[in-house]
Amino acid sequence: MKSLKYLLAMTVLTGALTLSASATFIVDTNPGGEKLFIDVANKDVSDFEGFVGANNSSAPHVDIHTTGNVNTGSGFANIKPIKNGSLTELVFTPENGDLFADFSFRGQLNDAANGTVTVTVQDNQGNPAQVFILTGLGGPNDFARQGIISLDGETIQSVTLTSDFKEVKQIEFSLAGARVPDGGSTVMLLGVALGAAEGIRRLILKKR
Repeated sequence: MKSLKYLLAMTVLTGALTLSASATFIVDTNPGGEKLFIDVANKDVSDFEGFVGANNSSAPHVDIHTTGNVNTGSGFANIKPIKNGSLTELVFTPENGDLFADFSFRGQLNDAANGTVTVTVQDNQGNPAQVFILTGLGGPNDFARQGIISLDGETIQSVTLTSDFKEVKQIEFSLAGARVPDGGSTVMLLGVALGAAEGIRRLILKKR
């Protein structure tokens, strides 16, 4: 019976440490990154594109789709609903799904949003989409920068923002590999787990 308890403890410890080493996207209010430039001033559109890092076609492309037609400026510019229109969703899809690991934005909300924005991020590695509900963003003034970052090498296939927006602006992406989020912690935790498992195994053998 004691051997069974020790074996169970070993399994739980190893599993817990392994899971703790497997991080995903998390919320970060200011992850930094490269600016997203809108290529031209758009009028009454729901599909357009931007470039990350420079306002020219040689920079990485991001396709943008909105629910509700919008007007935009050109450059590091705002995205606003057309007159008497609404903007309830924006989908940002990098053309290279392996390129970016962080995303952030600013904006303003209408009263109907209740200070809330839902961020849905789909990685390019085939994992389930993650959903983050950001609250307390207030309105109608600008809210502070909001964002998500990857802690384990996931890259962004798409990011969707859902709310009742007055405007969205100052969008940024960070290149994957621009930060070193893991810092060797996965290897360290795995080593600790294996060491603990070996210690428990020896203890079981001694008690036999």
